[in-house]
Amino acid sequence: MTAAEIKTKIKEEALKLAAPALKSLPLLLEAIGAGVFISTVVDGHPGFKERLKELEGKVFLFETTDIGKRFHLRIKGGEINIIPHVSIPPDVTMRGEVEVFVNLFMGRVDPDTVFFSRKLEINGDTAAAIHLKNILASVF
Repeated sequence: MTAAEIKTKIKEEALKLAAPALKSLPLLLEAIGAGVFISTVVDGHPGFKERLKELEGKVFLFETTDIGKRFHLRIKGGEINIIPHVSIPPDVTMRGEVEVFVNLFMGRVDPDTVFFSRKLEINGDTAAAIHLKNILASVF
């Protein structure tokens, strides 16, 4: 087994082990954890914040199909705010497994590939979804 195969196997096993813990997390802690993760990614790529201003006011709903969790991501002032509940309907809804979302935000997978392979379902404002995809692609 190569080093790359070992890393992939460890990652797969870590996600399997994390899934039960993620399923039982209270919603507020989920939002905090998702916010910390996304902030870490955004802070590591300064151009990301500037480009986010192009999506000002947009609300994205991310639903995980494997652990049954969901959170809203709102773009405001070039910042990403993670909100457990929003009283307005989202502009875009994205559904997929946790691993897909993590890999998308870390630039490890191509958004088009996961969409066309049906690992990611997108509904709503397609232009906003494509714009977010293009921002992710330009940063990574």
